Amino acid sequence: MSKFLMKKFFYKFLLLTIILFSITACKDKSELQNRIYLNTGWQYSNLGEPHEFINLPNQDLSRLSTLLDNKRGYIYLKNTFSIPVNFINKDPYLYLGRVKISAKVFINGHPLGSVGSFPPHQFTEGETSSYFKIPIEYLDFSSTNTISITVWCDDYGALQDDPFISSSNDVIHKIEFDNLINSKIYMIFSVVLLLVFLIYIFIFFLRKSEVENFSFGQICLHTACYLVTFYIGEYSIIYKHEYSFLLFEKIFNGAAPLLTCYFVINFARDFLKYKESRRSKGIRVLISLIAVSLPFFGRSISETKLLLYFSFLTMVVQFIFPLAIVIKGLVNKNERAIKLILCFVPIYIALISQLFSTYVFKNPFNPLILSIGWLFAIFFFLSLLIVNFVKMAGMFEYMNKNLEELVSERTEALEKEKNRALKEIDLAGFVQKSFYKVDTSELKDWDIDIAFKPMSGVSGDLYITFISENKLKGIGIFDISGHGIASGLVTMLVKNIIENEFQKGINLPLNEVMDKINERIIIEKGNIENYLTGMLIRFNKDDIELVNAGHPKAIVYHAESGEIKNVEEEGVNQFGAIGIADFPIEFETVHFNMSKGDELVLYTDGITECTSPDNKYFGADGILAVFKGNIGHSVKDQVTALPAALRKFSGSENFNDDITYIILKKLS
Repeated sequence: MSKFLMKKFFYKFLLLTIILFSITACKDKSELQNRIYLNTGWQYSNLGEPHEFINLPNQDLSRLSTLLDNKRGYIYLKNTFSIPVNFINKDPYLYLGRVKISAKVFINGHPLGSVGSFPPHQFTEGETSSYFKIPIEYLDFSSTNTISITVWCDDYGALQDDPFISSSNDVIHKIEFDNLINSKIYMIFSVVLLLVFLIYIFIFFLRKSEVENFSFGQICLHTACYLVTFYIGEYSIIYKHEYSFLLFEKIFNGAAPLLTCYFVINFARDFLKYKESRRSKGIRVLISLIAVSLPFFGRSISETKLLLYFSFLTMVVQFIFPLAIVIKGLVNKNERAIKLILCFVPIYIALISQLFSTYVFKNPFNPLILSIGWLFAIFFFLSLLIVNFVKMAGMFEYMNKNLEELVSERTEALEKEKNRALKEIDLAGFVQKSFYKVDTSELKDWDIDIAFKPMSGVSGDLYITFISENKLKGIGIFDISGHGIASGLVTMLVKNIIENEFQKGINLPLNEVMDKINERIIIEKGNIENYLTGMLIRFNKDDIELVNAGHPKAIVYHAESGEIKNVEEEGVNQFGAIGIADFPIEFETVHFNMSKGDELVLYTDGITECTSPDNKYFGADGILAVFKGNIGHSVKDQVTALPAALRKFSGSENFNDDITYIILKKLS
């Protein structure tokens, strides 16, 4: 569809161009025999009358400034011609064409008029062609006549078209056609581009995710500003008194095309959906600002044009960036990259033709050809964006018509995925429970019961019992950061490490065992971000050791005194975490004693952080309240009481975190 629109636009434009040129060709042919051409026989002087005049090669009419020192000053031209008697009834006119920068015209010493403005407020009329009516009384029909032209040059200096004398109809027709092709049509394009700019900026603010709309709008804006240089002569009121020609050159021939180059690069990036780094953006913005500001330091037209040359070189270097991402897009078979390359074809053709014309045929470089090529490229960009918009609109229309069906299909697919995921989570939870399962029924020294409930099938809580010869040698409780399958898998990884290091370190201080556990977990889990808090307890005959790494403190109940308190020791650290590389941590051991009938309570923070409907926490006080209220019951009943209390407190069967609650009662 995009190719169709682009071809359609191209053929229409080509047809219009052929028709216009056909019309003018026919007209020129019919009037050819009546014209008095002044394209040969010119002479020039840098000083004017009465100084010597030198023969001027025809091709030098378009580069008069090269005949002056520093390319600045007046050039005096003169030519002679004879005029047939039949022109007495033809109301003769002089066609002068386009002039840079300004000129005064005389016939036989009589002034005909001027084009542009002379110093001190010099200004050009751009690409607007000029003509003058020649009063009959100024002409000598019996002898030769002299035409004199005084041209002001300031780096620019040219009569860009071949002058001639003809009838008013012929000259006016030629002028109207020239101004349409060289001037007015660019004014039309400029207005169109400004409208396109406003439309696409408005679209961008509605859909900021499509950044290419902003870049394209800026291309249109700055191209419209550049086109002012072609039709400035149509409205002399704009330039005659407000600002200098030098400032005009800096803004419209300098800043406008340079900014256009910058936004062309941005458009290529945005259209190809390439994510440019902040550093690259910053460097390009800085280079572009330097390039745009550099011409403003010029003190003359010549200096400004030289600085502009360097500015454009810096912008050309930046085109390495879009070239690289276009090549990357082609390698990745990105259809947008191919479309973007095709959009630049008109500017490639225009540039190659101008280089060929300049260096092979020695013709002056014509910016009009490049401008036409660039306008084609812009409208190709526009067609691309329109096609994308039409495709998107078509997609939305299709979705609106089929929304109910699409939602139904998507819902069904999501439901299937949900059921599959739930089955996998249930399976993972079953495997995890089997992995945790311990038999404490044969223990002779401790009575243990555990409440364990994952938040979502798979738990990030971990408990481990160390049993040897029907005796409890130790117990561990750990909480892995995060929830779900990821943290559940980490529990399986660290469980083996903890069991292995506990057995190997049976004769080492418990804090050193925890150090080794921490080191191994850091190495073996690699870049996995999850870390652990936890507690490791070792039961000896007369002494119980406890190392706590940032876990909620254990609670001990002494049956003889009825005292309930946290297990802690003055000056001993119970803070920190396990499994964080380069984290400064020093594990320390708490020593305490327990007698027959005493109980030890271990739990995870999923219990204390359980919330009620009015956003209150269950907290450590809630645990103590439940424990105190059930001390006289069996360990099993004591443990069962906690989940029931949590359900009553939260008003829900499901909790917002994994919970683990363990009670150990010393039997001997």
